[in-house]
Amino acid sequence: MWFELTRCAALVLLGTLGLNGVSNAQSPAHRSPAGKTNIQAATESINPERDRTTLTAIFQKKFPGVPPDEWSHGGATFAPGVSVIPLGGNNATNVNDILAIGKKTWGRKFRSGKSLSACFPNGGQRVAANYPQVEPKSGALVTLEDAVNACLVLHQEPPFRIDDDLTMGAVSAYLRSLSIGQKLNVRVVGPSALEHYVAGRRWFSRRIGERDLACASCHVLEAGRTQTDAGESGKQIGFSPAVGQVLAWPRIEPGGAIRSIQKQFQRCFDRAGAAPFELGSVEYKQLEYFLSAVSNGLTIRPPMPAN
Repeated sequence: MWFELTRCAALVLLGTLGLNGVSNAQSPAHRSPAGKTNIQAATESINPERDRTTLTAIFQKKFPGVPPDEWSHGGATFAPGVSVIPLGGNNATNVNDILAIGKKTWGRKFRSGKSLSACFPNGGQRVAANYPQVEPKSGALVTLEDAVNACLVLHQEPPFRIDDDLTMGAVSAYLRSLSIGQKLNVRVVGPSALEHYVAGRRWFSRRIGERDLACASCHVLEAGRTQTDAGESGKQIGFSPAVGQVLAWPRIEPGGAIRSIQKQFQRCFDRAGAAPFELGSVEYKQLEYFLSAVSNGLTIRPPMPAN
């Protein structure tokens, strides 16, 4: 019964955009009698705060007794077959080493005499809680990693590769660690911000790949369940709820590899049998923006080791 109720609630939530992935095509931009495209009309009818409260209510009914702030632990919160290695576990040294590398790079002086810390308010303290964000003048969607590279370019330093664990990965992990305990506060204000949010919302609901799955298929309808992943030696994977999903990244893997939320998007695309987008693509940034907005008000976690 709960599954059918959740399914109905999800359908009501996103209507024709289909949070449960009922559609695998974006709406054509035909004109309405009022002269607006149907995409524009759909955008104007969407309320991010209403989405957040509706999704939160769905998961509260589904997981009674589990506080929303615990949802960021993902599948480990709800399923005994999935574990998360806590800080102090077997690979805690990797986490501490990565944060130390990030801290050193964060304070390293540029040729200009400045450092990354000089580009951000309060030296980066509490900054990550406000990302991704939309640049008011250009309307560009900016992730935390984009902001780091913008600082480097401003000071005529080479930007970091987004997939480089020892530069961008370590710095991103350290910068996010400066917001541990803060409440996520991602703003969706203005037409450009709402367009990015709607695009991320659409990607979350769109069926993709050989398995014909949407993000919502696993992270709304199947949230809290586990399954055996045939592609990872029979490892049990848990489906985290969409709300809170962005809060405990990056994950630090044994050996020190860093898995960002966008790297996790790529893994999910692979599992769905779809070709992943590049890290830093506008599609992944929009998806991260949507998931951040619906997780507003929850607490940012420390970088978590992954088993």
